[in-house]
Amino acid sequence: MSLYAAWQSVCDEFDANIPSINHFVANRSVIGASADFNLDDECFLEGHLSRIWQAWGEFCRRCVCNSCTGTIDGNGSVIAPHPNAASEFHVSAAAKRAKENKSPYWQGTNTVLRHEPTWGDTDVLTTIVQRLAPSNQAQLLAAISSAHACAKALQKIRNASAHFNAQSFAEVTGMHASYLSFPITHPTHALFWVEPASHDFLIVHAMEELRDAALAAIS
Repeated sequence: MSLYAAWQSVCDEFDANIPSINHFVANRSVIGASADFNLDDECFLEGHLSRIWQAWGEFCRRCVCNSCTGTIDGNGSVIAPHPNAASEFHVSAAAKRAKENKSPYWQGTNTVLRHEPTWGDTDVLTTIVQRLAPSNQAQLLAAISSAHACAKALQKIRNASAHFNAQSFAEVTGMHASYLSFPITHPTHALFWVEPASHDFLIVHAMEELRDAALAAIS
């Protein structure tokens, strides 16, 4: 798959979620307090958040695997393969070893996807790209850096929703100073904090930022 196709795929997935989120907002006179959400709302939002996060992670995986095995970028230029990346399964194993700092990184294959790192985690992703060193690593690292804040925000909210406890919830509430926020009782409520510069809800702003970062990664 070309990098453009990987970008188009993540954009399609984001676009598939937007109408439902817009409909959710349109059916409410106001969203500005935890009391504005019920259990059905939280389940609905958790499902959409999971889909968005998975789409971002899949893009990151495709971008790294394809860059290492050789591909075409969004401008039609050839990205030369890494000499040790014979297949995505070699990249998979190398990424796992790179995350764990087990040198040499390029050793063996991995076909069990659950053993792979969390591709959407920008801290992990930066480490993997630096250590595997695909030929377009500078481009990838710049794009990952631009995605960091929004990717981390979505990751914290998603993790707290899936593993709801005092510590994970505190990681979400700890982000409140970066947004026009209100007190929340469930992690998904934070998706409707407002990003001050764009005046968009966090979930909308994050998707647009990740879309732009993904485009930067392939260009």
